[in-house]
Amino acid sequence: MTTRLAMIVAPRTLDEVIKIPPVPRTKTDSSFIDKAFHRKNYQDPYAGVEDKVGVRFVVLLAGDVKLVGQALSECGFEVSKDRDFEQEREARPLEFAYQSDHFVVRTSTEMQVDGLTLAKGMPCEVQVRTLLQHAHSELTHDRIYKGKKEAPTSVRRTVARSMALIETTDDFFGQVVIALEELDRPGRELLVQVDGIYREAVAGVTPEAAKSNVLIIDALAPLLGTDAATSLRTFLNSKPHIPAHVASQATHSHLFRQPAILLAYLGGASKPAETVENWPLTREELRPIFTQLGKSLDDY
Repeated sequence: MTTRLAMIVAPRTLDEVIKIPPVPRTKTDSSFIDKAFHRKNYQDPYAGVEDKVGVRFVVLLAGDVKLVGQALSECGFEVSKDRDFEQEREARPLEFAYQSDHFVVRTSTEMQVDGLTLAKGMPCEVQVRTLLQHAHSELTHDRIYKGKKEAPTSVRRTVARSMALIETTDDFFGQVVIALEELDRPGRELLVQVDGIYREAVAGVTPEAAKSNVLIIDALAPLLGTDAATSLRTFLNSKPHIPAHVASQATHSHLFRQPAILLAYLGGASKPAETVENWPLTREELRPIFTQLGKSLDDY
């Protein structure tokens, strides 16, 4: 499930989407008996309790809830949606209440997991909510929505107002994410191109994807023209000793395993003063690059 979700959320990382590590839990005997025989009126108590096993995914934004649902649907299990907060919001547009997507995921065949046999059709409840919804639920769900005593009108109204604020905040956050992703799109596209060039040119080295790539691209891309990838490819073809040097440095240098390091060579060769001025990391990290280019860093 987590692997499938990691594939779906690209170009964002899984940590940017999942804000609290999901921890599976099993219902205690006491809790199961209380729900199966006292709080609910099940015809078949054991089969009726579908959250004997459960897990909760807490994501950043409401749009991310859909990503978890998509990943669930593609994991090879039988999945049914027990509760959909978006459908509930459409059905009751003037009501601001408890929000969470609930799924029941069942094994499609008998399975062996960690030495245990899971029967076909065994259920697991999966809850998916945003970080803001989670905070709201932790504060209010058991006391307001499941409590035996009805909360005063003033309290229920305050809770509804807080949920309305959460919805508004999530909408604003969503707009910010869209705007920032569009702002970052050219840099992401260039990084994909540079990564491909690195894999082709730097033999025997698997490139890494540390955040320094983003820093270098953001700093140097404006200096290198509108088609930096083509310029880089042409430059490396004319200087075959540079990829070989990068490969030798990559055996002991983290920075030289980052694809964007190739842009530092291109910048140092074509616009050395501007590259030094805009370089986002320590100045000394440019020295071996300038030396390889036949330049002295101290001249800039």
